Amino acid sequence: MSIPMIIFAIVLIVCSVALITVVVLQSNRGSEMAALTGRNNNASGKGASAKRDMLLKRLTVGLGLVFVVAVFVLDVVIAGIQA
Repeated sequence: MSIPMIIFAIVLIVCSVALITVVVLQSNRGSEMAALTGRNNNASGKGASAKRDMLLKRLTVGLGLVFVVAVFVLDVVIAGIQA
């Protein structure tokens, strides 16, 4: 195994665990959908939770992009080694 391959494999593993954690921490969308239909009395409950949700969404997108790039780079490195 080459050094770049090991580095990107570690990045991929760390990113995978972080991505799973961030997705699990996100709030359930069902409560927001209930507010649209009028079944939820606490529809205006925004504030700190909205900031938290926005941060988690941004982290999810960022980690997803890092994950995809790491997979592509790792594939190129593996293909370069095998060629």
